[in-house]
Amino acid sequence: MLGHLDRLQIKIYALSIAEAGEYGVIRMITADPEKSAKVLEDSNFNLAKSKKNTEVVAILISEKNPISKITKILGEGGVNIEYAYSSAVHYDSKFVLVVKPREVEKAEKVLKDNEVGTLTLDEIKLHFQ
Repeated sequence: MLGHLDRLQIKIYALSIAEAGEYGVIRMITADPEKSAKVLEDSNFNLAKSKKNTEVVAILISEKNPISKITKILGEGGVNIEYAYSSAVHYDSKFVLVVKPREVEKAEKVLKDNEVGTLTLDEIKLHFQ
């Protein structure tokens, strides 16, 4: 699967793989979600897609805001993290945690209110190495 995207030079920013009995579920954040879906469908991979791309939040991890603090902030703010991705994104020497919260706008507000930085997909594209 990843080879098909790599051949077309579609960058993968984050990835989540889960085994579920006889099959697996792979979630990924790519530079071009629409093109990625088309390539994989044309290559006969089964894609379970919603009507729109799943929205995620890319959170800057730092000494001031480690993962433990960020998850506590989200939890106390009533934000449920449905799943997280392994991320290949670094920004200004900071690790970027990519999560799928149940309510994206609420998560972004809670993080902003607590002075935790987030990135948009366009910002990730600019700084991805």
